[in-house]
Amino acid sequence: MQNESRLLSRRIDRIGESDSTSVYHHQKTPGDMDEQIESLPVTDHTSWLLQIFELLQDNEADSGNLFSAIGHRVVHGGESFHMPALIDEMVIAAIQKMIALAPLHNPVNLVGIEEMHRRFPNLAQAAVFDTAFYRTLPPRAYRYAIPDDLYRKHHV
Repeated sequence: MQNESRLLSRRIDRIGESDSTSVYHHQKTPGDMDEQIESLPVTDHTSWLLQIFELLQDNEADSGNLFSAIGHRVVHGGESFHMPALIDEMVIAAIQKMIALAPLHNPVNLVGIEEMHRRFPNLAQAAVFDTAFYRTLPPRAYRYAIPDDLYRKHHV
């Protein structure tokens, strides 16, 4: 990027529910972001990703050379990841293993990873873990108030 300004973004809330909504930001001129909020039925995460690609194409992006890499915010990497990781089979297996600790987030994180791999099989993907961020805090801040043996046994 010539500068680090956000060109566009879209956030969709309540995916899979009848009242899902979209918040869309588009930079028309430098420093001027236009915001639109709309009701937008989104049945699942894959259809949301397809809408994102349509949004990018509508903004005259060259979809074939759109990305140089893809980053995914992944909620739970357990104690396996202390920093971002290039996604490979081992990282995918670790994210799957942590589904029990983040059942609302890790499965859809994997949907995004799989869909991006399907669309861009030769593009590098990285996972950035929320739990890695919290590892920089002292244990009294990032650990739940549970007995130490439960923490060690269940990796909570």
